[in-house]
Amino acid sequence: MSKSSSVELVDFSAGLAPHFGRLNRAWIEQDYAIEPPEEEMLARPESVIERGGAIVFAKRGDEVVGTGGLEALAEGDFEIIKMAVEPECRGRGIGQLLMDRLIAIAIERGARWVRIETVAALVAANGLYRKNGFIPAREQQSRHGYSRADMFYERKV
Repeated sequence: MSKSSSVELVDFSAGLAPHFGRLNRAWIEQDYAIEPPEEEMLARPESVIERGGAIVFAKRGDEVVGTGGLEALAEGDFEIIKMAVEPECRGRGIGQLLMDRLIAIAIERGARWVRIETVAALVAANGLYRKNGFIPAREQQSRHGYSRADMFYERKV
């Protein structure tokens, strides 16, 4: 758990699980459709944990204002997934806090590589990824089959 600027990061718990789906559905459904590969993950985020991943939430008081996940792909290979911050809270460093924590968890778990799939139209998100040392990945296709994914990053840790 870490605290900064009145925002506290907390690890996954069953009571917070619905916020993972709520926050991610909000940004996805604004411009895209929920795709079949992500439906289970959003409906049952504990599936990420069960497969060796992690989910972190950003809380401001009792309000959950952000979330992000880390999916275990293979030994030493992780992917940051489903980062979302409430629109009125963006630009306040919450995405950076989530990113820092997810990378730290990946390192704690023996990561050699951390990957990200995203959408080029998400300019602020892409800026955050590049700012954190992510570069265009060698593999340029979605591991999940997301039709909207058109930007792929990786970072050696």
